Formats: sequence, C-alpha cells, structure tokens
Amino acid sequence: MPNGCYLVWEKPDGSRVDFPLGKAPLLVGREGDVDIQVDEPLVSRAHARIEFRNDRYVLLDLGSTNLTRVNGEVVAERELRDGDEIRFARARCFFREEQGEPRPEPV
Repeated sequence: MPNGCYLVWEKPDGSRVDFPLGKAPLLVGREGDVDIQVDEPLVSRAHARIEFRNDRYVLLDLGSTNLTRVNGEVVAERELRDGDEIRFARARCFFREEQGEPRPEPV
C-alpha cells in the first residue's frame, strides 16, 4: 500500500499540499524539523505520527493540546482509510490512497 498514499493538507486559502507517505514513521507538527509540517498556530510542535503497520497506515496523537480528530471523532490511535478527514487542531487534511482530490462527502 505505501506507493501512492498521501496526506493532503487543505490550507485556509484553498491551496493544498500533498505529502507522500512511505514505510518510515512520519512526524506531523508545526515546527520545521518534522517530516510533515502543518504550519498552523494551534497545531502542536510534535502533534501526531503516521506509521505503516501490517500493510495499513495508523495515525497516533502524541498528546497534542488541541487534539487530533478523524472524521470528527477525537482519536489517540486510528487506522486510516481512503478519504478519511483528519484534523490536527483546526488544520484540515485528508488521507488518500492515491493522489487526487479528496472524495466528496456523502449527502
């Protein structure tokens, strides 16, 4: 599964940044020394980690002050699925199993 998987950050200005995911654990946070930098004021310096385990990606909150949510639910650890909306504080991201636009929300 690692080939073609991305974390997509939708910035407040409508632009987006695609971060390719691999097998190595990736640190998500606000500071420049992280693997995935989400430069928003309420994101913790070291907010969360994404790990590849048993052919799936797993998101782990690292005790962030402003929480991590997947599809609106506060999580400490969660296996990710294509199209999941991830919120690091107010920062809106999506997990994608292939590059492209996030799926529209069901009506």
